[in-house]
Amino acid sequence: MNRYQRSHITVSQATARRGVITPLAAIVLLVVMAGVALIVNRLWLDAASLEVTTCVETAVLAAGHELAADELLKEKPDYNILMDRAEKAANNAITLNTVAGQRIGVPLTKGNNLLFGKSVPVADTGLKRFLQTDHEPMSVQVKTHHAGRLNNPVADFMSDLTDTDLGTTRAQIEATIDNHIIGIRPFENVSVPAFPLAILKNDPSGKHTETWELQIDQKKGKDEYQFNPETRTVSQGSDGIPEIQLTGKPRRGDISDANLQILNFGSRHNSEIIVRQILSGLSRQDLKSYHGELLFNAGPLQVHCSPEIEDDEQDAFQKMIGQCRICFLYDKVETSSKSYSGTADCTNMVAGRIMSIKRLENQACEIILQPGVLTSRAVILAEAIPSESENYSDQKPENAADNKNTTDNSQERKNKYIYKLYLTQ
Repeated sequence: MNRYQRSHITVSQATARRGVITPLAAIVLLVVMAGVALIVNRLWLDAASLEVTTCVETAVLAAGHELAADELLKEKPDYNILMDRAEKAANNAITLNTVAGQRIGVPLTKGNNLLFGKSVPVADTGLKRFLQTDHEPMSVQVKTHHAGRLNNPVADFMSDLTDTDLGTTRAQIEATIDNHIIGIRPFENVSVPAFPLAILKNDPSGKHTETWELQIDQKKGKDEYQFNPETRTVSQGSDGIPEIQLTGKPRRGDISDANLQILNFGSRHNSEIIVRQILSGLSRQDLKSYHGELLFNAGPLQVHCSPEIEDDEQDAFQKMIGQCRICFLYDKVETSSKSYSGTADCTNMVAGRIMSIKRLENQACEIILQPGVLTSRAVILAEAIPSESENYSDQKPENAADNKNTTDNSQERKNKYIYKLYLTQ
């Protein structure tokens, strides 16, 4: 009798325990699944945010690239044209990328989520802030977020449950162009878009009138060619930007008869290497003798040179017609023991595109070059200039003269042809 009672009690207790454990197991399983879902959601949002950031960075860099264009070289640049091109480039770039398998369907519109302005240093902190303005914009900012459903049921559920935007991804990116350029520095696998070509800057003797200072700076050059940025082609016609006629050494002439020089950046005047530099730019290896960089803030650079352009080199220049590349300016050239070579004092950098090239009857090569504007990551910026900080109304009047002098020095350091494009936010 007692044995029967003990068995009955044991069976009843086991049944009661099963009734408690089953709900507890279900609750624990639910908590674990919710935790896993939140982890997956976090990972998904991180991946989607990275994709959005990459997408917006591509768009803002495309827009910034359009702000640095040949339009800036005209007497009265039309910045509305540049901003319209930038808006179009940004929208084209953003549609080429996807976020979580979907394209961002938010159009970028000037004044809404696409802003133009300047990146202005703040005097007290030294940090920079974005100042929106359509007057000579040097910066562009994109603000966007993807508000649609991005194939994430956890985020969609949490958004509906909490009435928040947990399932959206957003980004605010800013890019700036800066032309306080003091040199070039190729990356390990990225060449500088530069020709090994130097152009005569000025000639105090008056022998040459085809100098950069006369024909370009003083705008005395002919204006017979134009470049179409939409089709990337060169045609005859006026566009408001003068050209300079560059001529190599004639058959029976000497180095001083030329107003151009082919620079020896590690080529030793080997035509094969020069052709590669014309087509692909200057690499770090090419500038090995200059410690991998060229700096123009400490006086002229002396570079071995030759005024002769070989047939293969002429063919390479022919292939580069219409492509904007960095060139160099030289003040004088010293003749070596060999009449066909010398050493050029290179003082600065400019940018231009070849509009025409041909061989003259005296065997000299003639190049028609028009100045242009380009952006590159492989250029070196000058250090931050204190006077470029914001000037507040409470600034002391006695500092006005010093501020003016520093501002003038800042203007001298600007290169109107070469810009560095980089992300600033």
